[in-house]
Amino acid sequence: MAPVTASLADLNFAAQEKAAIEQFSAELDQIKHQTDSQVDFTLKNEDFAFAKAPAPQAPEASAQPAIDDRKVIYQIFVSWSLGEQEIKDLLVLYNGNKTVELVFRGIPEGMPFPQALAKLQKLALETKSDTPVLINPVVFTDAAVTTVPQIRKIVEGAPQYIIAGTTSIEAADKEYGTRKKLGLGSVGPTLDIDERDLIEVLKERLAKVDFAELKEKATKRFWDKQTFVDVPTATTHRVRKLDPTVTVPDDMTAADGSLIHKAGDRINPLSIRPFTQRLVIIDPVDPKQIDLAKAEIAKHGNDQNVVVILSRVDRTSGWEGFTNVQDQVGRAVYLLKDDVRTRFSIDVVPSVVTADSSNFYIEEFPAGGLK
Repeated sequence: MAPVTASLADLNFAAQEKAAIEQFSAELDQIKHQTDSQVDFTLKNEDFAFAKAPAPQAPEASAQPAIDDRKVIYQIFVSWSLGEQEIKDLLVLYNGNKTVELVFRGIPEGMPFPQALAKLQKLALETKSDTPVLINPVVFTDAAVTTVPQIRKIVEGAPQYIIAGTTSIEAADKEYGTRKKLGLGSVGPTLDIDERDLIEVLKERLAKVDFAELKEKATKRFWDKQTFVDVPTATTHRVRKLDPTVTVPDDMTAADGSLIHKAGDRINPLSIRPFTQRLVIIDPVDPKQIDLAKAEIAKHGNDQNVVVILSRVDRTSGWEGFTNVQDQVGRAVYLLKDDVRTRFSIDVVPSVVTADSSNFYIEEFPAGGLK
């Protein structure tokens, strides 16, 4: 089956159009991923210095383009103006000939790009041909082709000749053998090209794209898709003690078979590694809870790493609201995840989590009593 591709060389405006629309969404997803990974990392490893300087994401290795090592290439310039049957006949005629490729300048007027590719793919399936079919306006411009059919022969990367009015590479080679010149003129009738230059079409589409609107919509979709942990507001002040001790269910052994812990042993992770952070979980929609976070930072920021975690974000304000909270508290803030809520038994907001050598303490503040 023939590969059907759209090749725009260095002027890949189709990729630009798609990338421009998707880039901002990708950036939002990356920010979300960084936020999630920072919270998970810091809470599991108790190293909140990570939050101060997020590690840059290493760029993914880009796929290397395939190298065309053919020494001879026959580019047959075609258009739908030749008729569907003529295109089919060419696919059948040159099936198995690795030196031949059919090239279109663009897609039918008003036809969506995927549908145009599907139309070409359908012909390839029907003819069972392996002849490549390309959409490449760059070579049309390079060869100054404005009518079809025409053939350009490329030998070791350089044009040997171009001839109009034929689709027969044998006839074209014979004509070149007689005249030995680059421009062989026309040896038969030609037709105008139905399809517009794809690059020009995509330029027009790009000019009509409102990227500011797309960015705004992408931002809104990001927050609309977020799932926030539903945490009620505290009504009374209380301090709860949480013992993180776990019982070992089965014997734990090292690789050499030595016993690390036997079944029934009780282990308190705080006795192994102290928890020196101070978690402040708030609902930022309530200004008084933001004030509580600021007060906690002011009072304990010199002695502890105070980490502010948000139970939700006002979807209508989106990133503006999120960054506004960061500006108000003067540091990075994070979204509360369900596993974090479960791990620290967060029942209400605002809550402040601290620990000593054996227990966590969750202090809850009634929002109505905050000053």
